[in-house]
Amino acid sequence: MGCTLLLACGAFLAALAAAELGFRWLSPQALLHDPDAFLPDPELGARMKPGFTDRVVTTEFSSTWSINADGYRGPRAGERGPVSRRVLALGDSFTFGYGVEEGQAWPRVMERLLRDGDDPRHPQIEVLNLGVGGYGTWQEALWLEEMAPRTRPDLVVVGFYVGNDPSDNARATAQAGPAGAPGGAEPGGFDTERVKRWLGSRLHVYAFVSTRADELLVRLGLRQLVYPFEMEILRAQEPAEVSEGWRRTQQAFTRLAAAARHAGVPVLMAIIPMKHQVSDAVWMRLLEHYGDGSRPADWERERPQRLLSYMLGAEGLESIDLLEGLRREARAAGDGSALYWPRDQHWNARGHEAAARLIADRVGPMLRGSGSE
Repeated sequence: MGCTLLLACGAFLAALAAAELGFRWLSPQALLHDPDAFLPDPELGARMKPGFTDRVVTTEFSSTWSINADGYRGPRAGERGPVSRRVLALGDSFTFGYGVEEGQAWPRVMERLLRDGDDPRHPQIEVLNLGVGGYGTWQEALWLEEMAPRTRPDLVVVGFYVGNDPSDNARATAQAGPAGAPGGAEPGGFDTERVKRWLGSRLHVYAFVSTRADELLVRLGLRQLVYPFEMEILRAQEPAEVSEGWRRTQQAFTRLAAAARHAGVPVLMAIIPMKHQVSDAVWMRLLEHYGDGSRPADWERERPQRLLSYMLGAEGLESIDLLEGLRREARAAGDGSALYWPRDQHWNARGHEAAARLIADRVGPMLRGSGSE
């Protein structure tokens, strides 16, 4: 019996090795590559490595990460001219542009939109992308305190992703920052996702099988990459974990407002919705497959936006809710999820472009009459 089992295992491993060699020679797959672009930091928890460059590859997309010498993506701040306008874009992986090239992320698209509308005689506009994957509002307030004196902005736009920023803020302190990966994945313990990434970064046969299995599950509506908090935050009866997230978020807003006042710069909060808030089809599939016996009445799909409107108003922070604008854009595309990657929760290039237009329409009037002396 033992010999038979060993022979069977040996035959399986031999077949697996042959399949792997066959894929490598005849049909190489796009292997996952998610490099570590972060350094530990005593205040922010982590910051991006100055001068880091690498290409991030998943089963859905690939994009180049180039971090400049000052530790953020894209061009460094130029010298302030007497009539220039500078905008700082803060946020997490949605602002950084996880899944798209730097020129496709909403801060750079917004910069182009604002410049296209400028008369050559008018002040030039520069947008710095200070987004960092995994940051919550608390880290963004600290980042603003560090960068505002160095960059002297006229306006700060902070992207707030309702799907995980409250949970990020719940675990954030002045000493604890992001876990180091876009989206704020928590370190430690046995992580099946980590095992999948290890296999997907090394084995072509695994990449082939897992990609097609994911595609089948998505087509059947059986798999949506939604983290538990991204549903829990929509419950009409708020779980304790969500309540704590909102409590800590209010504290983070207080810190952000104080940092903005100290820097003498206005702040605009851009409220970024989840894919299942934008897409009715995705939302209905999630309700159907959530599997906890809940009813539609147990959920409030726009609840985070309503709470944020109240909380930001209490701190005197202006905001723009992107939800309805993105819903209109998605309906015009004929697909409610057209602005997001099919499996990943982040925006694709079309989503970034749509968001940039909405934010630029609000930012343009705010910049009029501002600028350096």
